[in-house]
Amino acid sequence: MAQNQSVLIVAGKNSQFNDLIPIIRKFDLDVFTVDSSLDALDHLSSGTPNLILTDILIDNKDAIDLISDIHRIVENESASIVVFSERKEHYVEVAVLNAGADDFLVKPVNKRVFESRLNAWLRHQIIRSGPQNKVKGQGEVSLDEEKFSAYVKNTEIVLQRKEFEIMSLLISKPKKVFSRDEIKESVWIDVQNVRNRTIDVHIRNLRSKIGSKYIKTYKGIGYSYDS
Repeated sequence: MAQNQSVLIVAGKNSQFNDLIPIIRKFDLDVFTVDSSLDALDHLSSGTPNLILTDILIDNKDAIDLISDIHRIVENESASIVVFSERKEHYVEVAVLNAGADDFLVKPVNKRVFESRLNAWLRHQIIRSGPQNKVKGQGEVSLDEEKFSAYVKNTEIVLQRKEFEIMSLLISKPKKVFSRDEIKESVWIDVQNVRNRTIDVHIRNLRSKIGSKYIKTYKGIGYSYDS
């Protein structure tokens, strides 16, 4: 594994991170732990980790504001954000994904499950950082793979990573209907832990950003890009 790969843990009220740190270090990752959102942002000002693990409760409030601040600071850097929460309600997961997190885990997290997910996150980063064409497009929409941006009629729209990867898949074959399973297998590595609702949230976010007319829903089947 390349040097200088690291994980930033924003522990908040989550004591389980202490048990997960030895697992993270098995992957030869540097681990940095902070307790507050201010400390997290200060750490990010000096460099971007590969992975950010945060409890949903930080500074006696939820982590959604922190996620927004992270994306503002690191812009389109390749840090993945994973949120840990005791709350299992669907609306909590949806809110976290809408805020820009890449994954959501309900704690306490089984150690073997965490190790598997960690391995999947890291493998996916290697795949994502491989050789790519800078710009590709169909019709009124184009994608810049260096900036994680979409252009709709020459207007730049910044996308979250998973939104970008889904859009990149759809635009690769206009009018082809991609099933949710095909989207999972292309965009996520650990597909067994990705729910259909997670895909639907990202699709809804994409529509709100680039325009609903470009992504068609085929009920019970999947989604397609229509230029």
